[in-house]
Amino acid sequence: SVYIMKYCGIELKGDEARVISVVTKGESYSVVLSSVDRFKIKDPSSQQEIQSFAAAFEKYLTAGHFDAIGIKGRMTKGRFAGGSTSFKMEGIIQCMPFSISIINPATIRSKLKDTELDLAGCKEYQIEALKVVLTMMVLPT
Repeated sequence: SVYIMKYCGIELKGDEARVISVVTKGESYSVVLSSVDRFKIKDPSSQQEIQSFAAAFEKYLTAGHFDAIGIKGRMTKGRFAGGSTSFKMEGIIQCMPFSISIINPATIRSKLKDTELDLAGCKEYQIEALKVVLTMMVLPT
């Protein structure tokens, strides 16, 4: 029997969390279409906005019943460092009652270097989140 798993990939970019939900059957996968595929924080200094981001995101993760959740890591220093809002979002998401992995971009590159991406059902801005999922699929658990 083929084991079916449901993954959530997350890319934090600027003031938004881009998410993708993917179901895998063995080696094959398909993107689960969702009415929500990004969450924004317009004003990171507003407690109300942070709380509503957290509530909406936790609702999404709870409803998704994911077997694995991964966030694409960002550099903390240097020219390509992630912005402060993205780290704030990461902290909020990590506080949620789910097991969440941070996947290093170098790991993503090395694991997927010979992989042909099937982008069916994946929007342009979800590609990095999809790569997180595909990396989790091939990582030893």
